[in-house]
Amino acid sequence: MISSQKTVRLTIVFLLFAFAGAFHTNAQPDLRQGERQRQQRKEAIEARRISYITTKLSLTSDEAKVFWPVYNEYTRKVEEVADSFRQTREAMPDPGDMTEEEAAIYVEAEIARFEESAALRRQYTEKLMEVISVRQIALLFEAERGFNRMLFREAQRRHRHEDSGRPE
Repeated sequence: MISSQKTVRLTIVFLLFAFAGAFHTNAQPDLRQGERQRQQRKEAIEARRISYITTKLSLTSDEAKVFWPVYNEYTRKVEEVADSFRQTREAMPDPGDMTEEEAAIYVEAEIARFEESAALRRQYTEKLMEVISVRQIALLFEAERGFNRMLFREAQRRHRHEDSGRPE
């Protein structure tokens, strides 16, 4: 017999996948095919991430209701920091072609990105401690690394299959 907590988790996972599917069907019709495919992949990865983290943290439905808005806000802010750095980086020449002044700007921007990301990590870890246990936060850190490793391995496998000309 499945425990009620396990049933709740399975229900959450099912609803998350259903939500991702519903979001996909409401996507803008004027997106080009490549953009649409990228958006679909992004949505599929996001649904998998939610399922993976929810399962690894053993979040109850009540915990998930308060955890995900805080965690999504944190993720959004970290992405903003990364996007800002990416824009700075794209406006600069390759490191080998940089002047000393450009290199100094680049190095300072890189350090600032790490510092800002670390400050966000601390700020949102403290917010999450009001929502979930410290043990679950430790599990979250491991789940984030585990999920990223899993995606990396999948990308490597896809790349190897593309290089060999074999279908996956």
